[in-house]
Formats: sequence, structure tokens, C-alpha cells
Amino acid sequence: MAKQYNLTPKQYQALWEACGGKCMTCRRLRARCVDHDHKCCPGKTSCGKCVRGLLCGPCNKGVLGHLRDDPAAMRRCADYVENPPARLILAIDRLEGDP
Repeated sequence: MAKQYNLTPKQYQALWEACGGKCMTCRRLRARCVDHDHKCCPGKTSCGKCVRGLLCGPCNKGVLGHLRDDPAAMRRCADYVENPPARLILAIDRLEGDP
């Protein structure tokens, strides 16, 4: 796998040790995927200079892949989790006394 991303075994080991073998984003699952910037190297291989770190499959494909590496979308997700719109909407509804 490290060859596919132009990483030496030593570089891959350094990434692995940096994350303790856990996904660098969720920190819950085992880091099995080398993540790279697809703007630099589209596809499944990388020049090695655009490698970002090690992620679990769900974070690599389900989060970053789904959001297409869009930082604004990621910030909206964090804001949504920290400030769910339903709290305000339902609080207003309760104040208005609608059953």
C-alpha cells in the first residue's frame, strides 16, 4: 500500500506511529487508508507529496469523500452538531404553545 502512495516503509511507519494506529480524524477505528489530496493526484495513487495521513475507511470515503474534501462543508457539519437547528425551531414551537 505504501508503494501505491510513494511512501517509504519508514515514512508509512512514522504516520502510523503519529496516530497510534487509529484514524487521524475519528480516532476510533484502525487507520487502514492512506489519504491524499485528489486535487493533486486524482485516482487511487499519489505522488507522495500530497499524502495527508492515515484514516479509517468510513472517514476516508464516507466523510472526506462524500464532502469532496470541502473544508466549508466540514465546518457546516461541526456547526450542525454543535448547534442543531432543531433546538431553536422546536423551542420556538413550544413557546408558541402549538401542541
